[in-house]
Amino acid sequence: MKNRIKIFVDGKSFTLVGEETEIHMQAVATYIDDKLVEIRKNAAAVKMDTSLAYVLAALNVADEYFKEKEKVAELEGRNLGLSTRLEELVFQLDQARLEIGELKENFKQAEKEIEVIKNPSLEEFGEVFEMDFEEKLDTKKEEEIEDKKEAKNETREEPKAVPLLQPEEKPHYYPMGLKGGQAERIMTQKAKRGKRRRK
Repeated sequence: MKNRIKIFVDGKSFTLVGEETEIHMQAVATYIDDKLVEIRKNAAAVKMDTSLAYVLAALNVADEYFKEKEKVAELEGRNLGLSTRLEELVFQLDQARLEIGELKENFKQAEKEIEVIKNPSLEEFGEVFEMDFEEKLDTKKEEEIEDKKEAKNETREEPKAVPLLQPEEKPHYYPMGLKGGQAERIMTQKAKRGKRRRK
């Protein structure tokens, strides 16, 4: 619903029709009337020329409007910059909160580890350090089994036959007075000793 309001400017009566309130329209009319009075005081030439006074008043109002518009644009630019900066600070704050949460978790974990060191128990030790004791025991058993197998293989290894005569060695002669079996044993022992020396 539009309002019809009667105003006075430069001593003349006007009727305004608009959606604005009566208080707003009266304030606008008073502002324009004050501008006309100010122009007539400062410029003697416009005292007699009413249309010139109106034009100058309109120009002054337009000048003020554009200056205020520039101020508003500047303030909006600053506001945009501040909004961007605010978003950056909020992001940094969120990151800091996440880091604080991680530090708290690390601190709790460190407290648990210190408590385990002070009062060690197998269950807590495994829980804190995530140790798989069963796997370690199985590994140990496998190593023992392998060691036993190797030991058995070494004991079961049959002695290799050592030839009585080595290619690079000179032939041994049986000592006189010894029978075949005794002489053979003596020669075998000598061959083994020679083999050990070569190693």
